[in-house]
Amino acid sequence: MNLTAGFDHRYLAIFAFGLIGGITAWLIGVPMPFMLGGIFGSACFVLWYERNGNTLPKMSRWVRLVFMSIIGAMIGSRFTPEVLTILPQFWLSGLALIPYILLAHGGNYAIMRGLGRYEKLDAYFAALPGGIIDAAALAEEAGADLRIVTAQHFIRIILVVASVPLLFLVIGGDAVGSLAGESMGSSNYGFIDIALIIGIGLIGLTLGRLTRLPVSHMLGPLLLALVLSVGGYVEINIPPWLSHAAQYIIGTALGAQFSGVSRKLLVRGLGMGILAGIYMLCLAGVFAVILVNYVPADFEALFISFTAGGLAEMSLIALSLNFNPVVVALHHLVRILLTVYVGNFLSRRVFKLVPSET
Repeated sequence: MNLTAGFDHRYLAIFAFGLIGGITAWLIGVPMPFMLGGIFGSACFVLWYERNGNTLPKMSRWVRLVFMSIIGAMIGSRFTPEVLTILPQFWLSGLALIPYILLAHGGNYAIMRGLGRYEKLDAYFAALPGGIIDAAALAEEAGADLRIVTAQHFIRIILVVASVPLLFLVIGGDAVGSLAGESMGSSNYGFIDIALIIGIGLIGLTLGRLTRLPVSHMLGPLLLALVLSVGGYVEINIPPWLSHAAQYIIGTALGAQFSGVSRKLLVRGLGMGILAGIYMLCLAGVFAVILVNYVPADFEALFISFTAGGLAEMSLIALSLNFNPVVVALHHLVRILLTVYVGNFLSRRVFKLVPSET
């Protein structure tokens, strides 16, 4: 497995700027700082370096895949047997995720295709209501332009994670907690915890590819860790540095995909990302208003549960706002799984955007 596809000293510069972006984002309190900061830092370097016609070598996709598998294992390990006790209470909101995904994807696609004038394949995956990691992975498998897909999801996630706490401040009148200190990590970890996370990640990656799961490198480890954790077979304390390191590598590698992006594309992406983000926030609010009378959760928790900012990102926001992170994470896990499977199925079988596998 060739992780670097031929080492080049310019890789060091890409990851150095990604690290600078991650540290800067962490210092100023940006949510998911090492992922979002890594994307921003490496993308800035790539765009600066190529401004006079210079070119950068393509980074191997395995850099992202391996660390995506570790992130998948981390997310899956956060679920506990408590999930089994709350599932029956939220079956209705779980079912509501199906029309939500269809409406979110359809509306976003109309924005990307109609206003943004993107190609059908790029607009389709840029419009997916999933997290940046799973959406980028699914788009890469289908052959979509990762620069467009990553840019759109990056802008949407930044809008969501920045605006949701501000919305609650304006509506509720009370300041909410900062996400700067929250992570998936724990200080009570040992060598066995590190070995379990890496082992589950690599085994899940292998099993996912063997079973041909969509986005196998993330869903394989995620589902394996979820089964082991909910079944009570393992209890893992994640080192904070491992969580930050994985997010940093993924973010920096995604930022490197901005190679070749024009200023015109960036400006267009910003406009489409803002429109899509506002649309999805409004849609989440509508579903929360409807469901609040039928499930044992208040409007705020349901709004967070239906705000498509990524499983890890929205779980961290739930923690900072003192909402039940299990409820929020459960909804986002179901949304991601449905988005991956429904998005993959529709693209291959219904819209014929991607050739069906035989």
